[in-house]
Amino acid sequence: MTLLADKDKRFKNLFGRAAIFLVLAVSGIALTFVMAGVKKGVFTPKSSVYFVADSGQDLSEGMPVKLSGFKVGTVKDLSLDEVGRVQVEAAIEQKYLPLIKEDAVARLTKGGLIGGDVILEISRGSERKNALAPGGTIRFERTGGVEDVALELRDRLLPILGDLHQMLNDPEGDVRQTLKNLREFSVEVRATRNRLDSLLEQADAGVTGEVVPMLRSLRQTSMRAESMATQLEQSLPVLVRKADDTLDNLKQTSETIRSAVEQSAPELPGLIGETHDIVEGVSTSWPVKNMMPVPESGPVKMDSHD
Repeated sequence: MTLLADKDKRFKNLFGRAAIFLVLAVSGIALTFVMAGVKKGVFTPKSSVYFVADSGQDLSEGMPVKLSGFKVGTVKDLSLDEVGRVQVEAAIEQKYLPLIKEDAVARLTKGGLIGGDVILEISRGSERKNALAPGGTIRFERTGGVEDVALELRDRLLPILGDLHQMLNDPEGDVRQTLKNLREFSVEVRATRNRLDSLLEQADAGVTGEVVPMLRSLRQTSMRAESMATQLEQSLPVLVRKADDTLDNLKQTSETIRSAVEQSAPELPGLIGETHDIVEGVSTSWPVKNMMPVPESGPVKMDSHD
């Protein structure tokens, strides 16, 4: 076997190659652990900060500690003191320690409403306070989760709901009395509406009784006016013909009138005035005035006797 190993080139320096491979593998594993430690802050300088909790519920070693939403450390140790309180030690990176003031408060919160991770959040504190020294102590407060808020809300609502239930069911209470008054008011409004409807019907009947006779009277008057217009339309041609005949008769009797005028010359002015009034009244009366021609103005021509 030794002879074969010495003569086979594939087995030359086999031990050295295996050693190099092992060294590289171990180095890679170690580097991986180092990188993980650096990432987790294992090699980052830290300072301890202490606070006291009334209970260790939701507190655990290794849980993150955040400042303004950024992770600045972890919970390093939990211990129970002689009076039953929980002593908590948090490891805070030294570069963030100057940001924490002496009046800072550590609060236990959840990352989500339901089922979120529990986070230890540290407030910065007042700017007028000095920075917290390494190994200093801060105050701790436990904020209520969704369950606590629901329980608190229930405890506050139950008395209110009880009082409301009692107030609604009290026959002599304000609510019942108000409902009773509203019911009575509704009945009165309904009765008032019925009375108004009756009054409106009576008013309609009264108005109808007054208007209908008036309309009938107007209708009869219009019928009379229409009848008079028809009669007048039929009578106008006859009146016109009679007026023409009268004018012819006046021309035929002009000679007789001339002699009568000469005999009654002293009374002529009075007769002329009366005749003028009669003619003026006839000519201005309707409907003759629309059919008679407008008389020409001028001196009256009279025949002279030689």
